[in-house]
Amino acid sequence: MKYIILSLLGLAGSGFAGENIHQASEARCWLKVPSNQPPLKDVRISLGSVTNASWVKDPAIRDRQSDIMFPVRWWSWNEAVVEFTPTYDGPLELVLCGPWQADKDGAIFRQEILWDEISATGVTIQNGGFETQETQRPAAWTSSGAAYPAPDAWPLKGTKPLAGTHLATTWHNRTLSQTLQVKAGKPVSLRLHAKSATPPDFIAPKALGNATPAHRALARMKRGVNFGNGWEANPAWKIAFTTEDIDHIADQGFDHIRVPVGFHFYLKEGKDGMELSKSFLDELEPVLRRALDRKLTVLLDWHHFNDLTTAPDQNLARFIAGWECIARRFKSWPPGLYFELLNEPHDAMTTEVCNRIYPKTITAIRRIDPTRIIVASPGSWGGINELEKLRLPDNDDRIIVTVHCYEPFYFTHQGAGWVGFQGLKGVVYPGPPATPLQVPESLKGNPGVCQFIESYNTLPADRNPSSAKSVRLMLDAVQAWSLEYGRPVHLGEFGAHNIGDDASRGRYLHDVKTLAEERKIPWTLWEWKSSFGYWDPKTNRPRFRKAFFE
Repeated sequence: MKYIILSLLGLAGSGFAGENIHQASEARCWLKVPSNQPPLKDVRISLGSVTNASWVKDPAIRDRQSDIMFPVRWWSWNEAVVEFTPTYDGPLELVLCGPWQADKDGAIFRQEILWDEISATGVTIQNGGFETQETQRPAAWTSSGAAYPAPDAWPLKGTKPLAGTHLATTWHNRTLSQTLQVKAGKPVSLRLHAKSATPPDFIAPKALGNATPAHRALARMKRGVNFGNGWEANPAWKIAFTTEDIDHIADQGFDHIRVPVGFHFYLKEGKDGMELSKSFLDELEPVLRRALDRKLTVLLDWHHFNDLTTAPDQNLARFIAGWECIARRFKSWPPGLYFELLNEPHDAMTTEVCNRIYPKTITAIRRIDPTRIIVASPGSWGGINELEKLRLPDNDDRIIVTVHCYEPFYFTHQGAGWVGFQGLKGVVYPGPPATPLQVPESLKGNPGVCQFIESYNTLPADRNPSSAKSVRLMLDAVQAWSLEYGRPVHLGEFGAHNIGDDASRGRYLHDVKTLAEERKIPWTLWEWKSSFGYWDPKTNRPRFRKAFFE
């Protein structure tokens, strides 16, 4: 038990040297063009994203700084290749830094990034392997901000370089920079290698192999669909689901369903503790029983518990009591019913907070139902890049991990008012479009939308932001993490809003389904019969059968 507790605390913010130390999930660097030279255009990256410096108010400065980010792991080096062709002769500053993240009081997290073997074609990088050192820092690089650490201090002490005997380290408040000399019209390719530094008190999780009870439980699922906008929604306007929906789902060829429930709407104090509303159970349970009778696996998911994601510690007891009530109610049900702890943890419910809260919740469930399959999500809305930070009890091999993927987001969520994109319409998949898309007037102040549309209008299909590229890279990362740690992973949500045209939506859905299945990742479409829906309730016919089953 001591080992488990230490491993779960290993990613918590450390008090090392009075700083708020956390593990990074992304590396970051900048390319900065002088004010008297034209901005770089068409900067591309093999893994990650390139945007302008959206936080800078002055557009002249903002457009001359490329903000480059790519995912990193702690257990292996990631490579990213950045390509561009300058249109001027002169200097270009390369700045190695780190991601920005702060707590609620504004204290910036110290997320150290390790760098090694930085090389280039089309330009000269000096000491890219960091083998030459002077005054305890890499020669030919300028260190700015906080003091550069000594070789025998964290995070350099005990770290293994990709090659040679030295490496470099940076974070948001301590950068390394070098001025490169570029030539107009001469293509440049920068090859970057990075990994995340582990906190001083870090303990690696146990690798569980590939033959656990959770792996066998995952094998029951291949193709599923969510009951979205139903029991997780406000009871005043929720969509009704019935056994007829179950029959349609089974007849279509799906083998599992995910049932989001806002249990906080239906839990109340009873004489023996928390109780679930009888009228709610009278609605829910016949549908679940029909699903199990039709050989569908069922994921029962606590959805939209905003009190918990806003104030986790203040609502932890309520969360645990709720799951104890749910576990008691369904203890005698067949093993094909799984418990998903929490949908899309976000805001204050970071992955590191999940690492504290999940073990307590799992322990409470296990006291009642020791063998039930449990499903757990990382923070940042079930973000794939957060997997590296997730810690689950090493002694529990009945846990499936779930992630969500809605990339490319500006395609899948066009017209979605809840993310502020109600003015964004007409994005096709894959890009580029036959006719260039104009930036909506309401979104001209959104740098992310503006940059997406510029790239969407001009880049070929294999590099276009409205393509399968980002999904492929994300699912590759899921597969690598799962194999490394022995935790089976499920794609719990993906989908496209109905403002997009159905032909584009069908192509997108088919691509995600195919990419997931190629990596043996079961998937669950968002959702059955609402604004992302597979099924048209007006015609009682499927909209996207061809995308999934033909």
